[in-house]
Amino acid sequence: MDYQFLALTIATAIGISTAILVAATGELLVEKVGVYNIALEGVMLVGALTGFIAGQTTGSWVLGLIAGGVAGCAFAMVFGLITVVLRTDMIVVGVALILVALGTTQTIGSSYVAVEAVTKIPNADIPVLSSLPFIGTALFQQTWVTYIAMALPFVVAFILFRTRHGLNMRAIGENPNAADTAGISVIGWRLFYVAVGGVLAGVGGAYITLGIVDSWAGNVTAGQGWIAFAIVFFAGWQPLWILVGAYFFGALSVLGDVGQVMGWGVPSEAFTVLPYVGTVAVMMLRAWKQKSKGAVSWPAALGLPFYRG
Repeated sequence: MDYQFLALTIATAIGISTAILVAATGELLVEKVGVYNIALEGVMLVGALTGFIAGQTTGSWVLGLIAGGVAGCAFAMVFGLITVVLRTDMIVVGVALILVALGTTQTIGSSYVAVEAVTKIPNADIPVLSSLPFIGTALFQQTWVTYIAMALPFVVAFILFRTRHGLNMRAIGENPNAADTAGISVIGWRLFYVAVGGVLAGVGGAYITLGIVDSWAGNVTAGQGWIAFAIVFFAGWQPLWILVGAYFFGALSVLGDVGQVMGWGVPSEAFTVLPYVGTVAVMMLRAWKQKSKGAVSWPAALGLPFYRG
């Protein structure tokens, strides 16, 4: 394989992984305080459409990303208020909100289908590093959003395991009653991180329409919210493993292009489903490994409503 082609393949895989990496990092924060946002796919979809429309209207991809984050936050807060405050079943509410997002975005976005984005997230070539042979093309010609996404899991790891606030977050997810007794606002922090997760998922969705496909189409997220949700499980709720899961998905996503160039003779449909099959496979492997160890890695109160006292 030509080295330049390999470098471009790696660069493409990293770029494609950005949206999932951002959304999965946000979902990890949400789950660390005991909430799993099943509606993540819908949040990304709302962010994708809102970000695209804002970009078309303002001509600014920065405002597009901000709008996507705000929309994602608002939509996630609907989930948070119904499940965290009213203590309704998270799975039922999440699935319902995904259907709402699908129907709403397809209706509102019908006039934007196949319209090319007037503003696109540009690559940020890093001086000196971007001109290095092979590694410069593979790693240092990405967008600033991609570099920020790479740093996010490290920031989250620091917060969770090196700060008092991170200890409080883990206490909320493990034993909310004890956290409440210690004076920590369980409901308040759960809502806060549902909002933070919504912002990141919305930005991830906007990145798809402004930085990857550069247009809008119905269901443009194509299950990436579900992939991001699954990656948190694959990562064992450890921030740095989020990077591994996201880039694994990205690598599987570009295999179709590699196979076409290399003439592997494999039907394109096989490559289309490969990322999703691969994600299910690693989840099964993770579950088997966890079962063999006899230990549970997820927060003990994950998915459980909080009743004071």
